Amino acid sequence: MLIEVKVRVKRTIGGKTKSKLETFLKDTCSLFVEAEQAVMEKLTTEQTQGLVEDFEILSIRQSPIKEICLQYNGGNAYIASLTDVFHDSKGNEKTLRYKVLLWADNLSQANQRVADLAAQGYDMHIEGIKEVNWEYLATTTKTTTDGQK
Repeated sequence: MLIEVKVRVKRTIGGKTKSKLETFLKDTCSLFVEAEQAVMEKLTTEQTQGLVEDFEILSIRQSPIKEICLQYNGGNAYIASLTDVFHDSKGNEKTLRYKVLLWADNLSQANQRVADLAAQGYDMHIEGIKEVNWEYLATTTKTTTDGQK
């Protein structure tokens, strides 16, 4: 399950403090607690490094993102909205809508990557693509000092 954590962060940039809303995405099995902890650890580390002055977690929710495409690299994050039209066992037409998070260097490159993803479906269409200021916090397995995971 993917969890979105929205945080108001005060960052010091070029000697000036600026407040902005940041969204973090965490893939987790233990739901909200693990996602909140991961964001707090990251921002607390940045706070000790002087990159973040202060932060406040505003919301935590299950994300509408259904897939993360880690095979793509790029400087910007994009969310693509896709629809897949198919027929159920009774022959009724069904539409499945979902969102995909991917990375690209620009909108044109993101559009091409989403077109490649859509080509993998039987009747998949791109509804839209938008650039977002999101950060994906990869899941890691931590080992405790007594060797347990």
